[in-house]
Amino acid sequence: MIQNNAKGPTVGVLKSAQTVLTVLQAFAHLPYESSLAEVARVTGLPKMKAHRALHTLTSAGFLFQNPKSRKFRLHHSVLTLAKKFQDGHNVRSVSHDILQDLALEIGEDITLAVMDENQKGVIFVDRLYGGSRINFFCDVGKRLPLHVGAAAKAILAYLPKKQFEKYLKTFAPVQISPYTIVSVEKVRMERRKTLEKGYSFSSQEVDEGVSAVGACLLNANGYPAASVAIAILEVKMTAHRIKELGKRLRETASEISSHLGHGVETNAAFKNR
Repeated sequence: MIQNNAKGPTVGVLKSAQTVLTVLQAFAHLPYESSLAEVARVTGLPKMKAHRALHTLTSAGFLFQNPKSRKFRLHHSVLTLAKKFQDGHNVRSVSHDILQDLALEIGEDITLAVMDENQKGVIFVDRLYGGSRINFFCDVGKRLPLHVGAAAKAILAYLPKKQFEKYLKTFAPVQISPYTIVSVEKVRMERRKTLEKGYSFSSQEVDEGVSAVGACLLNANGYPAASVAIAILEVKMTAHRIKELGKRLRETASEISSHLGHGVETNAAFKNR
């Protein structure tokens, strides 16, 4: 039975509207086409109330009644609302406020990156300012290969194994700094370490004198949706600081991933890799 689990103040709430919305919600669990009796049974509503709600939704264009079977089904206009939700439910909009709060809390800037159109690199799409005065390469609009830097390596680590191996087959090392990884063996080792810890680490691979910690954001299918990274001066990146930042990013990545539909903690995905 569908139950109304809404919480909060009830002052000003239209009970009739709640009934209508309960019926609409029920179609997520009902057969493609459902009768009045089926709707009443699933919602627990009296048939008269269910009848009125069904015809209200039909009149409003959210349901369609089959003239032959007299059963009801969702109308395609519902997709308009779904599309509006999906358009605004991208990684940047979902993660922005959460990452901004973290950046201000730790006093360091945080960058957000997504995989590029060729799936061979990342592009940085957001930077949250936390008070850092460091100007580094990884800013909005910049691109990096998947094997370079904490943000890129976080995504590379969580790619499905077949896709990871495909990337290595066409591996073309790009050395951005003297510390950039250029060997397949090292890339494999970095992947293992990232999956085991739940966060990646980059030691001066992009900018000399700057190191970074990164974590991967996963979507509902467990596929990398994006990555986040914090870069600070190498001299300040002690072992303790690496663990501290890695833990915070891993936890934050898990929180954002849950908003993207992922139900398992980020580092637990290692079991399926």
